[in-house]
This record gives sequence, structure tokens and C-alpha cells, in this order.
Amino acid sequence: MAGGAARELEAILDAAVDPFIACDADERILHVNAATERLLGWDREQLLGRPVTDLFPPRLHRFHGLSLPRYLLSRRKVLGGRPTRVFARRRDGVELLVELTAGATGVDSQERIVLTMRRLHEVIDSLEEPVEHVPGTPDQTAHHEETVDRLYRLVVENAPLGIFHFDRAPIVTACNDRFAHLIGTSKRNLVGLNLFTLSDERIIACVRESLAGHNCDYEGDYRALTTSKVTPVRVRFAPCYAEDGTVEGGVGIVEDITDRRRVEAEREENLAQLDLLFRGAPVGIGFLDANLRYVRVNETLARINGIPAEAHTGHTLPELLGEPGALAERGPRQVLRTGEPMVNKEATSDEDLRIPGPRRYFLGNYYPVRTPDGRVLGVGVLVEDITERKRAEEERAHLYREAQEAIRVRDDFLSIASHELKTPLTPLSLRLATLERRLERGENLDPSVLRHARHQLTRLTGLINDLLDASRIEAGRLALHPEATRFDLLVEHTLASMEGQKGNHAFEFETPPEPISVQGDAYRLEQVVSNLLENALKYSPDGGTIRVRLSLSEDVAVLSVTDPGIGIPEDQQQQLFDRYFRARNASTRSYGGLGLGLYISRDIVERHGGRIWVESEAGRGSTFYVALPTLSAERPALPLAWPDRHLH
Repeated sequence: MAGGAARELEAILDAAVDPFIACDADERILHVNAATERLLGWDREQLLGRPVTDLFPPRLHRFHGLSLPRYLLSRRKVLGGRPTRVFARRRDGVELLVELTAGATGVDSQERIVLTMRRLHEVIDSLEEPVEHVPGTPDQTAHHEETVDRLYRLVVENAPLGIFHFDRAPIVTACNDRFAHLIGTSKRNLVGLNLFTLSDERIIACVRESLAGHNCDYEGDYRALTTSKVTPVRVRFAPCYAEDGTVEGGVGIVEDITDRRRVEAEREENLAQLDLLFRGAPVGIGFLDANLRYVRVNETLARINGIPAEAHTGHTLPELLGEPGALAERGPRQVLRTGEPMVNKEATSDEDLRIPGPRRYFLGNYYPVRTPDGRVLGVGVLVEDITERKRAEEERAHLYREAQEAIRVRDDFLSIASHELKTPLTPLSLRLATLERRLERGENLDPSVLRHARHQLTRLTGLINDLLDASRIEAGRLALHPEATRFDLLVEHTLASMEGQKGNHAFEFETPPEPISVQGDAYRLEQVVSNLLENALKYSPDGGTIRVRLSLSEDVAVLSVTDPGIGIPEDQQQQLFDRYFRARNASTRSYGGLGLGLYISRDIVERHGGRIWVESEAGRGSTFYVALPTLSAERPALPLAWPDRHLH
């Protein structure tokens, strides 16, 4: 009787259209009907005793710590007998969308769990749920509602964003084609997906928020399960409400933000490059708002202002720099007033900005910063410290002037040298020609002719020696042979040797009260004294007395040679001891020489540890001084005892 009833029940179940599965308390399969075999591709004997979870994808095996059957049983009251859409798994691994209903009977080991399935051959969109017709309602109302519903579906399906709906399970109940395309699968595979089975905890958190009645946003990279395609998406989750105001599910609006990510990445890259350029620019860059308050400055401008970059924000130039800031603000203020840029405006720190300290040069550019509609937002500032450039320009100008002066000196020297060398050669040639004619005629020779010839030869030799000495000095090869020398006797001897050259001049020598000895080269020291005396005679064309004085002061012998001549302008006295230099107030034709005597004298004196300088006034004569350490001096070199004189 019992066996017959069991066979009868089995026959009834096999005749059912929908799959039927019975399990024991351990969720192992006790019975399946023929519809289950047909749907899932299993033989009945293969399924008996297997865990029922083998009929579902692994991702659906557990929910909130419960198996799928136990989870469905726990929600029976909430579902009110309604089925839940899930994916079943065929024997060949293909997933099928089904509606699943769970029930149970018995307790403990006698408990039996019954699962019934209904395959969804078409994806049923929740937006196409049939409209309930109330008896007696005119067909026009139904037609109107159908039209509205159709238009609503049309809008959703053609929306440029992905849209999906989920219930409180939360199971995806509907979606549009755009959403399926973004995810990279079909609508058939998406409808019935439990969102809590996803691996992204942030999505699950957003789903919970929407089911709790709150909007929530998600942004991230979605990786398709089938193609592994990664799509950057932004999802807006929002709750859906029933007529009684309770949350019955939620909706997600999905946007593919691939293009936006690319644009943002390009923008961030461009901004990073601009920021790097801004911060590392060698010129000062800043932005002032419409109230002329700093919005931002780079480190270069901060260094120019002498204030940290972060301290600029929100402050005006006068607040930061005081009076110099008020003066510097004139440029930006004018740009705001006129709307026109100011370019290449130079300013100096001391005169234009009144900043104490060494002079600095700045180049400023100010320009209005506008919105696309032309409204002025503020003023852009470009400031460059051009002090080094200005100094380089000044140095180049100085070097150019020096080069021009060197060229002029060279040309003057060549002109003077040619004149000076010709001057003794002409009379020397005439004297020699006279001597030659007299010798040919057998006449007696006039001694004065020989003397004049010898004088011109000596003069020529002196010019050549000066050139040679100047060349040796430049090469550092002017030889000295120092020895103990009576300097007072050397000066007397030099004066005596020049008696024949003094003409209408007179020498007045003030001898020292006691002998003065120095360690020096007698020949070279005599050359110095001779040069001073020759200059005194040369630049005193009207004659007069040449006063020579030798004195002793603290182990220093001081020789002075004073003439009543034309004097030397003060602005030229510093250059007087330079090579080839000649005072501008001395004509090269009237006053001969190569301009080397004082240059050579300076080198000789300094190499003896001494100093040479001049005191003069144009039109009132000159006094040349030579100071040398005596033999009794403790120090080998002469100290700067006269710092206010023109020492050389």
C-alpha cells in the first residue's frame, strides 16, 4: 500500500511541467522529477545523494552565512510565497535563469526541503509587468496606461546610461541593453544576479544604503567575468518605493567614465606639467585677484620678495612689503583699471622701489586674466630679476670701452712710436752724411757733428731700451741685481749727468743730513730718477727750477721731484703709470716720448719693495714721489704709509 502510494506520487511529480527537487535535513538530494532531468541534463540516479548546491553556481552557494536553501527558507515570510530569480547550473556548466521557490516540512532529521523551479525562457523586464485591470474601467484608461508604460520602457532602453533594478533580495530584476553592454554580458545573464554575491564590498555597501532609503555613489573599475574587460564606471544607487512608502528595491544608473577618466588623466598630466613649469620657472610668477591680493606665487617670486610663498596668499603687496610694495602695485593696479597689459617695465630696487641695500634690477610684465566671457578675474604677474644681466651688460660695455681705449692707445702709440723713432734718425742721418762728405773731401771733422750724432744715437737707443724693458716687464723677465747702494749719491750722480740737458731749467737738490743706503739695482734706480727728471724737464716748457728732495722717514727713503710745468688733470692721474698712457693735456708733437717711462719706473720701484705716486694740479706743476725701504728697515716691503695718495 505504501509502495503503491509512493509510485503514484512519483508518477504525478514526473508529469509536472516544473522541476521539483526534494532534500533531506543535510541538503542532500532525495528525489528529482523528470522535468529536473530535462532542464539540468542530469540522470536521476546521478543526482540522488548529491548536495543540492551542485545544481547552482558556486557564487550562489551561501548568503549571509547560510546555504542557498536555508537562506530562501529564512525569507519565506518576507517573500510571501513569491519566487526568487536565481541561476541554476546545468551538468555541462551552462547557467540558466530560473524562478526558485523553497518550502520545508518535518523537524530535525525528519526535515524535508522542497525546491521548485520554473525556467524563464525570456528575460522578463519588471517594467513590463501586466497592468491590473479593474472591472468596469474603460478600455481607454488601460490603453493610456499601456501607452505610458511603453513610452517609459522606450526611454529606459534608449537612455545613454546603463540602468538596472533590483529587489530587496537584492536580485537584479531588470536592466536595459546599455547596462548589459557596459558589463560585457547579456541581459539573460544579468537578470537574477544577486548583488550580494559580488566581490566588491563598496558596491554591496551602496546596495545596502539604497535599500535603507539613501542615495549612494560608487566609482571604480568593473572587470567582466567572461572577457576580463575592465571598464571604469560610476554608479548612482537610489531606493525605489512602494505605494505605501516602504522601500521595495533599488535602481542603479551606470555611466561609462572611460572617456572622462582619459580626459581627467590628460588634464591632470597637463596640470602637473603646468605646475612643474610654474614652480620651477626661473622667473617670478604670481596671480593677484580682483582686489590685488595674492592667490598664488612660485618660489622664484617668493625669493625676489624675500617672503615665503605660503605667506603671500590673501595679502596685498603693501601688506607684504610696505612702501616698496605700494610702489610695485602701481603696475597691476593700472592693468585692472585699463584692462591692458604692461610689458617689459624695468625698475631698480633703490630708485624706483626704494628698497635698501645693493642695487637690483627687475623686469615686470603684468597682464589681465579673463574668463571666456571677458570678465577680468585678476592680474597675472611675471617678474624677472635681471641684476646679473644688467651687470653683464655693464661689464660688456666697460670691456668694450676698454677695448676701444686699448685700440686708441695702440693707434696713438704706433703714431707716437713712429714719430719718436724717426725724430732721432733724421738728424742722425744728416750728421752721418755730413761726416761722409767731409771725409771724401779730406776736410777736418767738426767734433760737434759727432757729438750731435752720438746724442741722437743715444736717444734712439733709449727709446729702443724702453720698448725692450716694457716687453720684459709684461713677460716678467726684467732682471734686477740688488746690492747695497748709496741712494743719495745715486741721485747726485744722475743730476750731474743731466746738466747738459737742462737748457733754461735749473736743478735744486736738497740733500739729506746723513747718507741714505738702500738695497737695490743701481742701474735701474738711476733709470727711475732719470725718467722723473726727464719728465720734469719735458713738461716744463717755460723753464724754471726743478726741485729734488731726498729725506728719511722711519727707515723709508723718500725722493720727490717737483716741476713748475703743465700739471696733470686729477681724473688722469690714476692712469699715469699705465703702459703707453699720456695725459690728454700734453700734445704728442710738443712733448715726445713713448709713454713708457713711468710704466717702467713703477715696475722697478715696486720690485724694490717701494711705492711711486704723484701729486699734481693742471697748470700748476707736478710732484712725483718715490719711497724705498732703507738698509736698516726691518721689513723687506714698504708699508702703505700714505693711503690717501695715488700709490702705484
